[in-house]
Amino acid sequence: MIYLEYLNPQYLYEIVFWIVTFLLLKKFWSKEKVRLAYGYIVAGLNLVAVGLFAFISMYGSFKFLDAIAFSFLHTLVAFIMFSLVTISKKLEKQNEEN
Repeated sequence: MIYLEYLNPQYLYEIVFWIVTFLLLKKFWSKEKVRLAYGYIVAGLNLVAVGLFAFISMYGSFKFLDAIAFSFLHTLVAFIMFSLVTISKKLEKQNEEN
């Protein structure tokens, strides 16, 4: 059965957004600045999500333990992205030296 809620225009906008993002990253991914900016943006947005989970668990209707679980997940993603950016910088420096 096809649910009509899935035909909401917001979902179509999100699909188009991610397709455009993918195509732009595919085109410009070879540039170091693009990779670093993408890593920092993804890590930063995940840390913002952690703050929002804390906020809605204190002042909204979000359960505290759910907020801890989602915050832990997003903190791990942010940590991994920061680590990947740091490793990418080191590898670029080593490639330039050789």
